[in-house]
Amino acid sequence: MIKHFFIVLLLFVVDRFTKIYILENPSPEVWGGFFDLHINQEIAFSLPLTYLVLYPIIIAILVVLFISWKKDFAKKSILIWPWALIIIGAISNLLDRVSYGGVIDFIRVPYFTVFNLADVYISAGVVWILWYYWFYGKNKQENKVA
Repeated sequence: MIKHFFIVLLLFVVDRFTKIYILENPSPEVWGGFFDLHINQEIAFSLPLTYLVLYPIIIAILVVLFISWKKDFAKKSILIWPWALIIIGAISNLLDRVSYGGVIDFIRVPYFTVFNLADVYISAGVVWILWYYWFYGKNKQENKVA
């Protein structure tokens, strides 16, 4: 259990470190423009929402995520990992919104989007959960965490 916590904590710290680093070194010449600072004030896919609506939605989502994580944690389900990825990604992006007025995005994929490691964690967690339910379903025996 302790090693799981430290792995998740390490991923969170790496995300925070990369965001702080790019804030202090916003040069677009780094890695041929692959890293480019962008403060995203919208939500996913650049959908605009006012902060009066955004913060309650984010808090509600975090509560639902935590409840889902806690349920799978009690069952020792393998799904605690993707839930943890989604939660730490969401918390990190929420910290950005509170601290900087928007999410710090810095990984630029030409002709696509700009994102950060927290977005990667969230996306990976969602894909993992969908994959799990697609291939294993709710009726099959749960995989257990070692």
